[in-house]
Amino acid sequence: MNSSTRLKGFKDDTWINGIGDFFCRNGGNQWGVNLSIYPSKESSKDAITLSNAPILIRKRIINPTKNYYLRGVEKSHTISSTSDWLVDVISNCPARERPLPKEAKQLCFVFQLSDGITAYLPQFELARALFFHYGYLARSSVVHDLLNNEYIVESDKENQKAFVTVLDTFSGNWEQFNDFSFRRMLAWLLLDVEARHSFNSIAQYQLNHGYTQGQYRRWNFRFDPPDLQGVTLDMRGNLDVDSRTMLIYEISSVKNIAANIPESVDFFSTRFFTQTHGQGSGVGRDTERPASHSIDDIEDSSRENKPVMLSANATVFEFIKAVETSKISERQKSAGRGRQDDSEPNKASRDVSTEEQGPEGSLPSAEWDNLDDQTDDLHLYLNKFASYFEMLKLLEENHDCKITPYPLRKLPAIGKCKKHIMETDGNPRCMSVTHVAVSNNGYYMLEVDTSDASKALSTRLIRASAIGNIEPYLYEIEKHLMKASLSWSKKYLDKLVGENNHSWVPHQKSRRLGALISVEVELWASRVFSAIT
Repeated sequence: MNSSTRLKGFKDDTWINGIGDFFCRNGGNQWGVNLSIYPSKESSKDAITLSNAPILIRKRIINPTKNYYLRGVEKSHTISSTSDWLVDVISNCPARERPLPKEAKQLCFVFQLSDGITAYLPQFELARALFFHYGYLARSSVVHDLLNNEYIVESDKENQKAFVTVLDTFSGNWEQFNDFSFRRMLAWLLLDVEARHSFNSIAQYQLNHGYTQGQYRRWNFRFDPPDLQGVTLDMRGNLDVDSRTMLIYEISSVKNIAANIPESVDFFSTRFFTQTHGQGSGVGRDTERPASHSIDDIEDSSRENKPVMLSANATVFEFIKAVETSKISERQKSAGRGRQDDSEPNKASRDVSTEEQGPEGSLPSAEWDNLDDQTDDLHLYLNKFASYFEMLKLLEENHDCKITPYPLRKLPAIGKCKKHIMETDGNPRCMSVTHVAVSNNGYYMLEVDTSDASKALSTRLIRASAIGNIEPYLYEIEKHLMKASLSWSKKYLDKLVGENNHSWVPHQKSRRLGALISVEVELWASRVFSAIT
């Protein structure tokens, strides 16, 4: 965790030493997880709700007041298959630092690393790294047949497309479908046969192996992993040299995942809408976010707010092949112009709930987002720059310019600004960087995708001789662009390269929305050429 997110009921600097069994009050639907922690909670038992599974990692700190070094030895392992993995209880692992009664019966996968070390990987930790990046998926995992109850999937294998209808029974937060990483993860769970079976096996084991004890149903976590052939896990844990065994604390990255699903997946719901601009009488204001949030995992969350997105100890996730996902809708909703909407609060609440949204929920909704999707997917967004790239081609062919393109870049999420995400489809907003040389002049051209008509933004020109290699400065340029809500920061660029060494070229006006005809592209190229000579 980080110091800006706190869990109510836990003392400062609480160590997670072990993760125990699951429990749910008879007739209830909120599952908890018993913990071995130090120091103990201020009141009630040492436990937490399943919605907070994304942060349940051994030897991590709850409510830290300072930075801590990560405990354990790091190992990387490429899986040949999970079919030959053994299963054992954690109490039989020689690499345990000390006996912890609460987790003694928890199950581990046991397998050999390439250096001969025998790894004991707690099954819950593998499920967390594969599936529990969001509170919604963690909560949902123990509910029988949830995927069938919340989604209808139609697949067109011949055209490599799939269509997912999100039903009104969906129990997560609808705002999550604006996140391309969430959509890609969900597409994998819904459409990949092995991933779906693995996720569904969690609820099946809960039904078949859970038991009643007094007022509670209890269960030791168990699931069937996907085959994961060729997947690389980066892990950290406690190594016992004498027994040559290792207890895995944390999987920090899951890479090289083969997703057997169509190339394109569309998500649809009657509740989705497309944002439009320039209509209506009011606009929303940026709600001031407090310096930290306090999570209450007892109260249900309210349906009245967009979720506060929380992140801590994110797991790197990387598919071999990127899947293109889109959120499509039939409705439009105006963002409005003019006066502000006074019904929106000036300041977000410090107290939030990560539990399911409900009609009686009294606290603002919050959701974990602990997925660091590093899949190489930039090629999916190149078509957004089609007219721009055609203009660059004309600079080369008609004006003897030398064009050197850089890899496309996703704009970062900075502060409260949401402009790093396209408003039309929820995909990343990207920036193209190109070096253009003609005669003795060299310029860097920065072009941002505004195909969602979010905001008019001219192409930025920066004299190459004033900056040299631009790559070390690109993140700061992007950060200032986001802080200014998708506007170039003249003040920052003046300071970086001098006020006479950067300029702008407005976009060519088009007769058709979203596209330029050939004559218009030629005019654009001519205007850019005039600006750099």
